[in-house]
Amino acid sequence: MLSSIEGYIAQSPLVPVVFCCLLTIIVLMQCFTKHKFLKIRLLISFLLTFISVLILVFYNDIIKTELYKTIMTYGFIAIELADFILLFSTVDFSLSNARLQDELNKSLDETKYYCLLDRRDRIRDISKRLINDLGLTKKEIIGRNLFDVLEDKYTIVGLNGTDCNKKQAKAFYDGYYKRAKDGEVNPVEINLESDEGELSAIYFNESCVFSSGKYRGRILLGDIKDEGSLMGLERDLESASSELDIIKARFITILNKTSDGIYFNNLNDKVIWFNDNLVRKLSLNGNSVTMTEFISNIHPEDKALYEDVMTTTRGDDYKITYRYNTGAYYVFCKEEGHRIISGKQVELCGIMSIIDDYSFEKTDTILDTVGSEIDLRVKLKKLISEDTVYEVVYFKVASIPEINEKYGRAIGNMMLSHYISLVKEKFLTDNSIYRLTGLEFVMIISNYNKMQTLKNYLNQDEKILHISANYSNKVIELNVYMGLSLSNDTAFSKDAITNARTALKVAESPQYKSNFAYYRDIR
Repeated sequence: MLSSIEGYIAQSPLVPVVFCCLLTIIVLMQCFTKHKFLKIRLLISFLLTFISVLILVFYNDIIKTELYKTIMTYGFIAIELADFILLFSTVDFSLSNARLQDELNKSLDETKYYCLLDRRDRIRDISKRLINDLGLTKKEIIGRNLFDVLEDKYTIVGLNGTDCNKKQAKAFYDGYYKRAKDGEVNPVEINLESDEGELSAIYFNESCVFSSGKYRGRILLGDIKDEGSLMGLERDLESASSELDIIKARFITILNKTSDGIYFNNLNDKVIWFNDNLVRKLSLNGNSVTMTEFISNIHPEDKALYEDVMTTTRGDDYKITYRYNTGAYYVFCKEEGHRIISGKQVELCGIMSIIDDYSFEKTDTILDTVGSEIDLRVKLKKLISEDTVYEVVYFKVASIPEINEKYGRAIGNMMLSHYISLVKEKFLTDNSIYRLTGLEFVMIISNYNKMQTLKNYLNQDEKILHISANYSNKVIELNVYMGLSLSNDTAFSKDAITNARTALKVAESPQYKSNFAYYRDIR
């Protein structure tokens, strides 16, 4: 046996080399087919090839020594045995892939509408399910245009949501190779009508096939919806539309009713939308402001921080505080928002709080709706720009500290809230009342009739400045001092606040006979 093996090797010293080279080529082809680096198989095949070539190079020297010749003999046997094992595993591997591919094709064939078209839209392969629905044989279909085949059973009435016939549908795909893109997947809807007038539609996902950079055809994979399914789909769309309308109505209601500052910052369009509360507090020129205009009013030292947060995508939630120029002075703006990314659209939305030195904690009463000094300045700026005559009512609820000490802060807040509600109801047509300190408030009255009504109340034994209320069977009295000034009392209407404060100080003086004073009477 040994002599016969030796004779074989002596006659064909290239056989192991050729065999190893062929095996290496097979493994490389498997790598390309599988799109995977089979490193173990490649390493073994390269190693066997190297050893075979090395033996071939030194073959004449090896056969001169009996020991080396014997080693070479068994070495060739080992190499060829290893080659056979590796080849067997590779072939088995390929057959397994083929079986999996067959099962996949069978599954598609029986469960989906599948069609393979060449670059001229001729059918090259088609699933059994689609063949059965058309009532034709595969032989009658292969090589024909898809739309011609569909017209054997149906009438084409639309394509991708547009009414059209077969001729127009075929014209749409003329020169399709010019606009097809590699890797692109497009939805295709073909609307059909049967001889009985029943409507249906085939919905495909279309994948373009390219080879060597050239368009070769397209693969269509989808399903059919009959008239009943389409009606069900339409009902679902109507239901979804109705639900969307409800959500929209709820959202608009929240925007209109909330006391918070809400904003939407579209980073693509560079436009920020603010609700009415923020428009008023920031003295903005409308609800929509360009980002450039908004950033121009941010404090120079805070601009870099703001722009960094707007351009970075390091997280979904973010917080930032910066100074913003309202036109009168800078206020602190605190944004607490969330980053929303939908496709290429990026938007920031959230709550914006205006922080100032005159803010007061929430009391869950009408006091929470009273404006701050920032709101007062914005209101005055608007009135001055409109050249409107207005009255500033500067009042101090002096007895609150005594009530807090005697009955508790909760009763004090209720009394204060009761008084604010009273003056708002009787003397204001809008919400123009502002809190400057814990006890001091300012009303802005621009309606002449309301000015006269307040004057009448003050002249009637100052009843509006001395009120009482019953809490837990106890009568609690509230005393108020008030200073009033009209914007035309002096040459500069912006001095009306200062004038009203001066009148209040006079009214608080023990020597003054009344709890209220008009600036025009004391100047």
